[in-house]
Amino acid sequence: MSVQAVKRLFSYNQWAWKRVFPSLEALPAEEYFAERPFFWDSLHGLAVHGYGAEQAWLQRIGGDFPSRLTLPSEFTTFAELQAAWETLWDEWQAYVDSLTSSELDRRLEFRNTEGVEMYILMDDVLRHVFNHATEHRSQITPTLAQLGHPTEPLDYARFANER
Repeated sequence: MSVQAVKRLFSYNQWAWKRVFPSLEALPAEEYFAERPFFWDSLHGLAVHGYGAEQAWLQRIGGDFPSRLTLPSEFTTFAELQAAWETLWDEWQAYVDSLTSSELDRRLEFRNTEGVEMYILMDDVLRHVFNHATEHRSQITPTLAQLGHPTEPLDYARFANER
């Protein structure tokens, strides 16, 4: 993957999440926090997991190895989570802006949240981060539609056409 492709995927990731956020904001708290039969127990849990994964990978890239992902209990409202995500994206933007082609070939050695030492190429880290976000948006959006708060279309082609 090229540095330009990373920058484009980072922009797409922000664009797509920002199209999901209004639907999450529109939900009554009881719907947002309601326990549901999917990963991470609720829309709140799933959204926090998306944030926490992006945060953990950026920490790993920076040489820090979190022992756990962010917990849903660390945010009492969606507005708090959204504000934290905006700050995190500023940090991601700084990283993406500093990215070089040689960095993409670098091997990232890290400890996962269980303390197991692992490694992965930076190119693969970045592909994973953006793909992971797409996976969880695709879990959130059908539920939002069922609750009467559909999102705008999230297709990459729509993002590309808007650019």
